[in-house]
Amino acid sequence: MDEINDSWLTEYLPKYELLGKYITFILENLLQQKGIDYLSVSYRTKTKDGVYEKIERKKYKKPKAELMDFSGVRVILYFESDIDKVCALIADAFNIDSENSVDNEKRLSKDKIGYRSIHYVCDIGSKRKDLAEYEYISGLKCEIQVRTMLQHAWAELTHDRNYKLGVNLPLAIERKINLYSGMLELADQGFSEIINSIVKYQADLKGEDLINSESNQIDTLSIVEFSRQIASELGITLIELNSNKYKLLDDLIDEIKFLGIKNFQELKSIIPDNYSKVFLEVEEESNVLGFVRDLLLIKDFRRLAQFPGLSWGLLNNDYDQNERRDRIEYFANFMSLDDAEELVATFSENVD
Repeated sequence: MDEINDSWLTEYLPKYELLGKYITFILENLLQQKGIDYLSVSYRTKTKDGVYEKIERKKYKKPKAELMDFSGVRVILYFESDIDKVCALIADAFNIDSENSVDNEKRLSKDKIGYRSIHYVCDIGSKRKDLAEYEYISGLKCEIQVRTMLQHAWAELTHDRNYKLGVNLPLAIERKINLYSGMLELADQGFSEIINSIVKYQADLKGEDLINSESNQIDTLSIVEFSRQIASELGITLIELNSNKYKLLDDLIDEIKFLGIKNFQELKSIIPDNYSKVFLEVEEESNVLGFVRDLLLIKDFRRLAQFPGLSWGLLNNDYDQNERRDRIEYFANFMSLDDAEELVATFSENVD
């Protein structure tokens, strides 16, 4: 252990801490730029005691050259299908030490099921090593682990000594461990297949004429595509719905069914002839939720008011008389003034 001592660790561990921080920052930026969803990107730096323990346990003769995870970064993904994408990002962004990098998937024999993840050993990358802000950590290596949530859960269990999943156990218990590990692996693959099916379904919808469809099911994805298509036909622009609000579309679909609308052709048929003209004249701003709910209100607001658990209203501020007047004037383009006043009154009360 002469090659590594307290003095060396005191000098270099802060550098490895900074290395992990930089690589984590770079990876998070790359994942967000590429639109790859992830659970977390985190890092840790070994303590002095952790370094000494590993050197002794692994019996390293040249620990500076053999110990590759002074700093470690962990990328946890939702889906197995994203692993290859992230690996490609890492290979492009950093210098990979192929000799010391490990793919546990390939290392497992064909009759073994268990801990799977990819471990890269790399430095900051040739694109950055000459930049002044990276000079302090240039040449230092870091380990990057890439795994899914389920792989991570299994790895944590097998490495937790309280559960003893990673030790030599009786054959009957080993068989159960392999069985449940295999089920996790199948679940990982299954989730990826489901995501791929959803992506394909979205792509297929774009090629269909939903506006005149009597057969397409009204669901979360198809209602968004229908709204895009009908907005284009009407010559109006709808605001993109934030992905975190897609869950709200579940209620919208139930509301559509509640009014007895069975398909997109029927939904199209309730659009007033003057809708696009009024929409453009009043400079209405709306997304798929507001657009379709406008149509439902115009069709039968009294019936819609009976929808169980109705949880939305028309006004941002129930006490803003200008907003109330504007809403009445807007809906009066599609019904009598008395009905428009009743509609706004009905849907402007505070709802839970």
